[in-house]
Amino acid sequence: MTPPPPPTDDTPLVLLAQPLSPEFAATLSARYRLTLAADANAADTAEGRVLMIGFAPVTDLHVAGLPALELVASISVGVDHVDLTAFRRRELSVTNAGAAFAVDSADYATGLLVAVLRRVAAANAYVLSAHYESSLESIIY
Repeated sequence: MTPPPPPTDDTPLVLLAQPLSPEFAATLSARYRLTLAADANAADTAEGRVLMIGFAPVTDLHVAGLPALELVASISVGVDHVDLTAFRRRELSVTNAGAAFAVDSADYATGLLVAVLRRVAAANAYVLSAHYESSLESIIY
């Protein structure tokens, strides 16, 4: 499988509120030009139509200098950190990760439940304690 061609100047510019993981950035950069919002010059802020955000609160003040902005895309599940009322006034679309992490969260919760029922943390603490060392020596020797 050949990698996609690098983006040209006519590909959409995505402003990033925070750096992305290298893998995610490589995937996106095949189709979009990516620029950190903090490092964006005047031309980038005038052109950026998408702002990709993380978990930090985002208000109208953060996007006031982005005249071409159309979409605020959150990489998190919720949008409680986004000022939806202000963005609605500007007619901006807001999206999030939705149920993308639902299966992972369920797996993690199941693992935690098994760990509690099997007392994994207590067993680990006992193994790491000096008491376990002394009891192990009496069994071995």
